Amino acid sequence: MTTKMKKSRSVGDLNARINRVSTIVPGRLTMRQSISKHKYAKLWNSRSRDPNQVELSRNYKLGVHKFNRHPSSGIKHLTSTKVVADNPYDIAAFLLNGKGLSLTQIGNYITDLRKQISMEVLEEFMKQIDFKDLPFDQGLRHFISKLRLPGEAQKIDKLMEAFAERYCECNPNVISEAQDTIYILAFSVIILQTDLHNPQIKLHKKMDLESFINNNRGIDNGKDLPRELLESIYNGVKKEPIISGRDHLDFLESIDKSIVGKKITLMDNTRMLMMSTKMQEVANSNEKPIPDKHIRHVFLFNDLLMITKILQVKGKATTKTSSHRAISTSSFQYRQHFTIGSFRAEPFCEQYYNYGIKLVDSYDEERVLVQLSCTNEDDRMDFLTELAEVTWVYRALENDRIGNLGMSEKLTKSTLSLHSFNSDSEGGRRQANTLGRRFFKTNIFRTQRRDTTLGPAGSLFYTKGISSSDVRTQSQDVNTSPT
Repeated sequence: MTTKMKKSRSVGDLNARINRVSTIVPGRLTMRQSISKHKYAKLWNSRSRDPNQVELSRNYKLGVHKFNRHPSSGIKHLTSTKVVADNPYDIAAFLLNGKGLSLTQIGNYITDLRKQISMEVLEEFMKQIDFKDLPFDQGLRHFISKLRLPGEAQKIDKLMEAFAERYCECNPNVISEAQDTIYILAFSVIILQTDLHNPQIKLHKKMDLESFINNNRGIDNGKDLPRELLESIYNGVKKEPIISGRDHLDFLESIDKSIVGKKITLMDNTRMLMMSTKMQEVANSNEKPIPDKHIRHVFLFNDLLMITKILQVKGKATTKTSSHRAISTSSFQYRQHFTIGSFRAEPFCEQYYNYGIKLVDSYDEERVLVQLSCTNEDDRMDFLTELAEVTWVYRALENDRIGNLGMSEKLTKSTLSLHSFNSDSEGGRRQANTLGRRFFKTNIFRTQRRDTTLGPAGSLFYTKGISSSDVRTQSQDVNTSPT
């Protein structure tokens, strides 16, 4: 066999493996699904300086945030920017493997009965989930882990119908020959789940085993399902509830619970944690810092930056997953927060603080909101780069929102929100009142600024297309300045 024939055969074998949809091992991703999952994870966590990759990553993040607000709008953006191919299979693969997606919105999108594209995506969505050799209750758990069930009975009905059809395809004649039997049993298990694990239902009114069995009598074309099967399902649901997978809202809730005392309300369906890191707050840059004093934990969300004081740490993080777990088991005290767009970040270097970051008020260049110090240049660059990306996406979303409101002028040289300030600050309250009056008088909040503030040398976050290299260049310029 020649080398050319060997090469052709190997490429053919690879294509055959990629195009396979089902797999023998339950729960394992096919090669095509693995490639898709790796692609979206890379776009979500991208730190590339390549302009094409930066644009692709930003469009992906912007599409995800749009999807979490309005699913159809997010899909339209992702397909129009070629991040996701405009066909039901690739859209379904994105919903299954995409990073940062709201499980609630996934459930809402694929059950939108008014749109044909949603029904086609639901069909492909189910085809890409493998239930082969999975017991019924485990198969239902696996399916529900991919989304959150909508609140409307009609939409749940559609999902259970799709699950029954796919489960019967993967496991023919395992429980019953009739697809309707699987559909009725799936709906019955959802009702059981709600009844057993709803805290509002009193203990003596919860469904017992005999009631569950009686509810499912004659569902198999007039015959009863095996009692052993129903007992196994009942005991399994009673012991471990069927729950959806975790998304950004679950982690947001754990952060909210870890903050003690007075705090802002973090729970918002569209809010997402993008980065968290430890820094030292700088009270006076001319004074030598005291080790382990004024340590702050900074949370960067997609719409605001929150600074907290660390009260108690119960775990040491070594990976991103364990970092989330350490945050969930720690205690923090709220200090202050700032809306993205209400400030700009400037790196600084002083005698005692080589890796400083200064947050300056967007409305008052003389007012420094807070000064922070990182432990090394890499940490500072990671924070500034992520903040730049978050700001770009936030500005794009606000620009789109204002366009949807019918305003003629796009947001190019304006800041994006009234103001974020410490609610305890008298100056903050006065400034908010002033800005509020100005906003309602003009109907569009637009701050006239000098053109010099829009360049990389003037501000990190007033440029139209800032990249990681812009941040690094400015940071290096500051570090080389004399102390």
